Amino acid sequence: MSCSRRSHSLVLSALLAVSASLFLAPEVDAKPKRLPVVGVVTEGIAEKLYGAPKMKGKAPVGKVFTAICDGSLASWKLTDFGDDGALVGGFVGGIKPKHCLLVDQPSNPAMAAKGRPNPTTAQVNAAKLAATTALTSKKDGPPVKVDVAVFHDGQEMIAVAQTSRQVADGKSNCLEKTSLVILVEGEDGTWKKLFSPQPKGKGVCGYTYFTRADVDADGRDEIALRIDKEDEYGYRVLKRVKSSYDVVAK
Repeated sequence: MSCSRRSHSLVLSALLAVSASLFLAPEVDAKPKRLPVVGVVTEGIAEKLYGAPKMKGKAPVGKVFTAICDGSLASWKLTDFGDDGALVGGFVGGIKPKHCLLVDQPSNPAMAAKGRPNPTTAQVNAAKLAATTALTSKKDGPPVKVDVAVFHDGQEMIAVAQTSRQVADGKSNCLEKTSLVILVEGEDGTWKKLFSPQPKGKGVCGYTYFTRADVDADGRDEIALRIDKEDEYGYRVLKRVKSSYDVVAK
């Protein structure tokens, strides 16, 4: 009997120790999963992303990629490779969307933004007013013009706003610099700042909104930005993480 009680006590102690270690273990935020975005399409011309994952197989000529363009699905067919490895092809079905992300996976209707509410005029105006405040700087004052894209990302109403200012200090080769901010609408109708990309390194002229797409089909759109530099350009795909955004493809 004493041996049985002792075994029971040892087992209970072990379970308590494991439970304590689980509760005392530090919380670690899971990093966003790498997205299957292989390139972008601008005015029908496709180009690979710098850090895009390798395409499954050798991407034979004739392969049809899913293209997601401001929440809508399209198909883009590869017809050839350029000398520099560029993707040559065109949209299937006669449609010609301007800005898209190319995805190396079969088309999934869940990626489309069908059935989501459209922003009202009042929401757009409120978002633009909040963006103007967010883009106002002590040095330059309020922006003269603000361009804003307002959309429902699958869970909340989001606004991506930007403004450009002329560069006249003679210290940069950028003709103008662009500032961008992402805002979210609260339950009370007010807009608050979520994220604003800060240029890292020299020669960055700014970020501009490119498109939105639910690339991983989780019900919430990712946001794609174009980054312009003095002598080149690139793209960044952002995914919502808690109260901000992380870069998940570039």
